[in-house]
Amino acid sequence: MIRKLKSMVQEYLFILLTLIVVQTNAQQKQGTISGLVLTSDEKPAVGVNVIIESLNTGTITRSDGTFEINNINYGTYTLQFSLIGLKKKSINILVDNKQTSIDAVILKENQEDLDEIMVIAHRLNQFAHKESEYVARVPLKNIDNPQSYSVVTGELLKEQLTSDLPSAFKSITGGGYVQSNDGNVSVYLRGFRSDAHIRNGGIAWIKAPIDPQNIERIEVIKGPAGLYYGTNVNNLANYGGIVNKVTKQAFNGEQLDLGYSAGNWEQNRLTVDYNTVIDAKDKVFFRINGAYNTENSFQDQGIIRDYMIAPSLTFKLSEKLSVKANFEFNNSKRNLNFARGVSSSLISDETNSWDDLNWDYYTNYGTNGLAGKLYSTVFQTLINYSLSDRWTSKTTYTSAAVYADANYLRVVMSDETTVSRYLLQYDPRETANTHLQQDFLGIYDSGAVEYKFVGGVSYLTNRDDYQRTGVWNALDDVDTNDPVIEGLTNEQFESSIADETKNKTIQKFQTLGFYAFNALTLHKKLTVTAGLRFDRFINENTMINGASSDDAYNQNSWGSKLGINYNPFEDKISLFANYMDGLTNNAPSDNGSGEVVSWDASKAKQVELGTKMNFFNGKLKSTISYYHININNDIITNEEGISVQEGETLSKGFEMDIIANPLPGLNTVVGYTKNHATLEKVSSGSEGIVGNSLSYTPEVVWNFWLSYQLFKGSVNGLGFGFGGNYMSEIYNSTSNNFGSEAFTTYDATIFYKKHNYKISIKADNILDTEYYNGYGIPQKPFNFRFGITYNLFK
Repeated sequence: MIRKLKSMVQEYLFILLTLIVVQTNAQQKQGTISGLVLTSDEKPAVGVNVIIESLNTGTITRSDGTFEINNINYGTYTLQFSLIGLKKKSINILVDNKQTSIDAVILKENQEDLDEIMVIAHRLNQFAHKESEYVARVPLKNIDNPQSYSVVTGELLKEQLTSDLPSAFKSITGGGYVQSNDGNVSVYLRGFRSDAHIRNGGIAWIKAPIDPQNIERIEVIKGPAGLYYGTNVNNLANYGGIVNKVTKQAFNGEQLDLGYSAGNWEQNRLTVDYNTVIDAKDKVFFRINGAYNTENSFQDQGIIRDYMIAPSLTFKLSEKLSVKANFEFNNSKRNLNFARGVSSSLISDETNSWDDLNWDYYTNYGTNGLAGKLYSTVFQTLINYSLSDRWTSKTTYTSAAVYADANYLRVVMSDETTVSRYLLQYDPRETANTHLQQDFLGIYDSGAVEYKFVGGVSYLTNRDDYQRTGVWNALDDVDTNDPVIEGLTNEQFESSIADETKNKTIQKFQTLGFYAFNALTLHKKLTVTAGLRFDRFINENTMINGASSDDAYNQNSWGSKLGINYNPFEDKISLFANYMDGLTNNAPSDNGSGEVVSWDASKAKQVELGTKMNFFNGKLKSTISYYHININNDIITNEEGISVQEGETLSKGFEMDIIANPLPGLNTVVGYTKNHATLEKVSSGSEGIVGNSLSYTPEVVWNFWLSYQLFKGSVNGLGFGFGGNYMSEIYNSTSNNFGSEAFTTYDATIFYKKHNYKISIKADNILDTEYYNGYGIPQKPFNFRFGITYNLFK
């Protein structure tokens, strides 16, 4: 094993050294072009295409109107500036030193030729949105950031005709995704579960389905997230990373996008995205996104009836102060399926996967009358205030709530011909959380030295209030040889258990965190980062039927984050390393000898080494890394039957993502992960599972998507997309003797874009593969959708 690892490391270093040598030998004198683009009223022009025609490369302006194009050989060039609604402008420049700054460019209003604008825009990489204000909380370019993260862009979501949140996670690198029991999404990053509860950097704990229509992009930030999010409670900030949903915000402009799609199983979906300026001084902008989606299941029973509405406002109150306020409401009626089960007596060498059991892939074993009702609300306010030229205050307030009146169906294969059925009742469940986050950002730049600092405080309060009868309420069994499933409704089920005791349970906790993070960059080549957090966790007594339990406890803990990044070749390639830790609180408990022990928080420690590449003027971007995560203070039971904090879990692996734009109109995104997450030291008597994989964690995951669009000739606007997803075997327990078999699925699309409309046909699972997700739920066979979008102001 050591010899094989040594060989792999040598091969990796040889490839990396070769790339560096090739780039170094080929390097000419190069410089960076930077500048500012304004509208005729001297306001920042956002999203303007800045193109060097002769090199077929360029960028777009940032939110403050600035732009930067790196790695340009010395010489004379023509810069072209263009954006729909603004008059195109070209200027000549001479690049003869490392930094070439141009005077502010003023663009006047005008109606441009749409075909030409489309060609210019698609010369750039449509899937390469790597810059983020949420990853480090300070403005660090991806290639300077000593941390891995991947982004699923809005362009990719649109091209894949995404209509549900689980499908939006197909293109992430670094983990297996699965629709959770409540209809949301869980992602197993680097061996550990993380739920999609982070929204624009704030915490919104939503245990209900979320429509993707209001999502601008999805950021998957790798590694323990303890520095900014504290303890991993409710799967908010796990050891493998977090998922941040960046939502659509109101902007200065006019937009109306209307969409309709239809597909198998009577799916019909309507979407709208409208943005406008609502005051004469261009200080207030309004945007509203909405979606309505209805479909049935490929199985004999199962329905989805969803709608979402998400208004947002942006206020430019002054040159120093801006406020973004947004609200999102999701309403859903659908069948909810809890993770399936299997009797241990059925598991053998011949029967070790869901496919081996004698149940029908196309039978739900529930009824449409059991569909549950769920809705969620999120209100979020983002306030930015410029305190001075160097200091900025950033305030994020997030309030989220969920109401669920639903029964979750769990089916268990009890023997070779019997499917046992149970319902987990929430009648109702009401959750609420409030998250307040205050950051102070400072930036100092002398040219040779860049210093960036963020310090802040985070306060989270969470309440979970639910009522249910028992835990698992048994329904009639189903004989697979003679299946009889009556049309049971929620009302009939509730009536059948009305005489039993219904328990009302209320759980509350709070977290308070103080943190600081620094990034020091020397001569634009070497970046060193360091961060520290103090976290206070406060768990209140659980209330059951009005009576207080005695389970309250408080716990203090520290977290840290260190990194180093070396970027020696003008943003072409960088090497990075990091150390990060994350934590999970442990409640006091009897250690087996009658002594109540106050345990330390379990802590995961990650070390990661990698490289980031940005070749061919941004047409090829990649992150490659190796990580090692160790937890050495899990609570286990020793040979004397005493609980001790000596357990150990290990996760290590290799990740790679590639985003490429080799030709105009051709865009690709590829991801590959190999993860080995295992139990290393366990309780006495369970030694047989030492070395086994963690539950629900695939060892190998890969995905790719290729897109090509034509821009010339009679078929101008015609495009094609093709992609695939693979997950290796997923075990449903640490016994590693049963689970979901490995599967590969392929999807394809064909679309036609012309002026202000787009027509798409999307086919998923084109090989009609029957497969189960990690929770044992059958997934959709071959299906297709037809979609059309119309853009009124383009």
